[in-house]
Amino acid sequence: MDATNLAGSSAKSGVTKLNQYGMAPLKPINYFVYGMGNFASQLSWTMVSTYLSIFYTDVFGLGTGAVALLMLIAKVWDGINDPMMGTIMERTHTKHGRFRPYIVVGAIFLVIFTILTFTVPGFGGPAKLAYAYITYIGLGMSYTMTNVPYLAMPVVMTRDPKEINRLNAAQMMGMTIGQIILNLFVLRLVVWFGKGNQAAGYQSTAILLALVALPMFWAVAALSKERIDVKKSEQGSIIEGLKLIAKNKNLVCALMYSLFNMFGMLGRISVAVFFYMHVVGDMEHITIFMMMQMIVGTLVMPFAPKLCLKYGKRNIAILSMLIQGLSLIIIFFGPSQSVPFNFVMMVIYGLGYIAGPSGSGMVVDAIDDFDLKYGYRNDGMAFSFSGMATKIGTALANSIFLLIMGFYGYDQMFGIRAQLEEVTDAAVKSDLLGQISHIQFGINMCANLLPGIVFLLGIIPLLIYNLDKPGYMDKVRDGLTERNKTRSAE
Repeated sequence: MDATNLAGSSAKSGVTKLNQYGMAPLKPINYFVYGMGNFASQLSWTMVSTYLSIFYTDVFGLGTGAVALLMLIAKVWDGINDPMMGTIMERTHTKHGRFRPYIVVGAIFLVIFTILTFTVPGFGGPAKLAYAYITYIGLGMSYTMTNVPYLAMPVVMTRDPKEINRLNAAQMMGMTIGQIILNLFVLRLVVWFGKGNQAAGYQSTAILLALVALPMFWAVAALSKERIDVKKSEQGSIIEGLKLIAKNKNLVCALMYSLFNMFGMLGRISVAVFFYMHVVGDMEHITIFMMMQMIVGTLVMPFAPKLCLKYGKRNIAILSMLIQGLSLIIIFFGPSQSVPFNFVMMVIYGLGYIAGPSGSGMVVDAIDDFDLKYGYRNDGMAFSFSGMATKIGTALANSIFLLIMGFYGYDQMFGIRAQLEEVTDAAVKSDLLGQISHIQFGINMCANLLPGIVFLLGIIPLLIYNLDKPGYMDKVRDGLTERNKTRSAE
């Protein structure tokens, strides 16, 4: 049932008051359940983005170079198959909708591959490396199958821009709450389950988190209804769809913003554990450091929809990139080994989460604007490209940062520390300390300076994006509503 038919049935019943777009307003349960989906995603995604690098190097037994190559290949392929997934689901038409069936099925594979990825096999050599490739690539494809349709859901749940902002804010809230809980409990669970065996600890933790996530995904699929249908005639061919994506300047700008934002954010997360372990050197507060910005982000996120409406999504996104970029650069040049300094800077960095739903909101606006102008609606493909930008940004960040750390000698860190405990000669000890300082500089650069610069570069595509003019998108959605009424009447 499309929006117009829904409006007609609601008006005849006289039960539900319709909004200006002819649709029944979403209820609080819709926002809660939809936000729960990204909470569930983080039980896999944050586990991977935060702890997989150190799991591979320190538990699985791979070198930084091998891990960097693995993550680059896996994530680039993962990014490439996002548009494939978008194309497939765009052309799926079932009684349950286009997107929801994939969430149901994809969640099962996501659970299985999350567990397998954090399992150390009982064999070594090339077979062990091949196992890491198969399980990590399988995990990425499962995440694509689940998350691409999940992120596209707001554009088929409502036409109301306020509701779309609230849905995107809800999923961002789910994300930050999930990240907080993961960072608060994962290392504790690894220790508790493992009892001295880190491999067993990571595997048991992955099993627990995966089993918690599965019913949450299914709840999203059951309770988040697709209320906007897209006719096959509005989709065009696959080749045509790709050309239209490239032609949509504002969509390309929104996707580039996502790439830079995720490069900076997730790239930093992937090496932050190394920074707090080996530069700050404070294992006692590592959990607090890892989740402080997320706690602040969770507190400011509820204000994001109103701020986006008042000042524009693009402007809030620019403010966010400035806050995050400058705060990381200040950490690099400041007393980076100071616990109070890092604590304060992570609070400031967390204020950058105020952008919240801006990225997804800009993608939705670009889709609607293009739909009204050209009569084509590539929402599935557009969100799949958004996922591709995120994953390629993450792949580049993970691989580049790990390679730089390897170049600065991270693979020799534990050996150098062991030598330092044994030597008594002052000159040798001074040389070893110099080597450690050199490695720490490389880690600090990867965790702070480089992500900070990337955040600032992400402002460039935002300056080109031009759908934030006051009242413009209201006119676009009014036009879509009138067009759909006309088509329905024919």
